[in-house]
Amino acid sequence: MLIAIHDNERKRAEIAGRGEIGKCPWTGLDVKAHVGAIRQFWAYIGGQPKLPPGYEPESDWHLSWKELIDEAHCEVVMGQQREHRADILGSNDTIIEIQRSIIDIRDVRDRTDFYFKQSNKRMIWVVDIQEFWNKRFFLAPTKQKGQFKADWKPKRTWLWDIAKTPDTHLYLEFNQRNDKLLHCWIHKAEMYCKYIPKEQFFMQYIDSVARAQFRGFQGGALNILQGLA
Repeated sequence: MLIAIHDNERKRAEIAGRGEIGKCPWTGLDVKAHVGAIRQFWAYIGGQPKLPPGYEPESDWHLSWKELIDEAHCEVVMGQQREHRADILGSNDTIIEIQRSIIDIRDVRDRTDFYFKQSNKRMIWVVDIQEFWNKRFFLAPTKQKGQFKADWKPKRTWLWDIAKTPDTHLYLEFNQRNDKLLHCWIHKAEMYCKYIPKEQFFMQYIDSVARAQFRGFQGGALNILQGLA
């Protein structure tokens, strides 16, 4: 995780200092600050506890997205029973989830329903598909300029469901080094896609909650999203 409670404040590990002990804002368990030259994060002491279904260990890819976000809008715990932790509370209270591993479709629907009730806005899923891009997922041009039809077999049902529901938007990370995401939706039982610059995504959903140095897509924001910083 990037944010923990340290001295009664939400802090990044590098602000608290290497080796400092804090509390996970979600579970209340002790965490330790790990501060290296490249990665800075908090880790549970004694190993990660059992988390609710659908939550996953975080990779450098996850952290690259969260690195751009200010402390108040990153890893936000929500619900009267602290049911969920949103990766990013984006612009205009839009919930953004950053997902890499496979998740049960029931957990997807539960999280989507929960966050829609919290914000009354379409939830954003950013999902890493680099593992099977150009292996099982192919694009064919359509008559609509800039739009493609996806040829995806076998498809992952939980991702298809995200693209289908009117309560969500699905963006796919097909190549982290690329400066674009793939926005996907379902029409008449077919998946369609178009490329969206990461800068456009940032300005629409993240800019107002970004750390000061990254506002306006400045300060090397693209390099961070591309895993180059």
